[in-house]
Amino acid sequence: MDVDSSMNYDQVKLAILQKYDINSETYRQRFRSLQVEPEETPKELYTRLKELYGKWVQPKGKTVEQINEIMILEQYLRMLSPELQVWIKEHNPKTAKEAAELADVFVAARRKNSSWALQSWKKDDHRQPLAQQVSAVGKRL
Repeated sequence: MDVDSSMNYDQVKLAILQKYDINSETYRQRFRSLQVEPEETPKELYTRLKELYGKWVQPKGKTVEQINEIMILEQYLRMLSPELQVWIKEHNPKTAKEAAELADVFVAARRKNSSWALQSWKKDDHRQPLAQQVSAVGKRL
């Protein structure tokens, strides 16, 4: 960053956020975390959650429908396999409908019987940790 840019608060702030990869996804993960900070009071926890929500959703100036779409998109992504979640996030959909269309493209390009839902993905033996696979094989023998 050049000296002139470093005198502009907005440009410095943007550069820091980009450098440390702080974005709405970071705030969403922190908001969804179940971690309570050591010695944090219930009121401090509430304040922290409120701040994280504001930084994640950025509700000021958004309609109720736009906020609803953010919540639906987040829940939709949580219900997909990790591989599909990453692929969709790489395409940066703005709505759950866009995410669903991307998911259809992803599924159509792969085997029809492959697991795309998180629920099915977790049940597949080949996706379990090696120790669980070995244990399952031992039980079958």
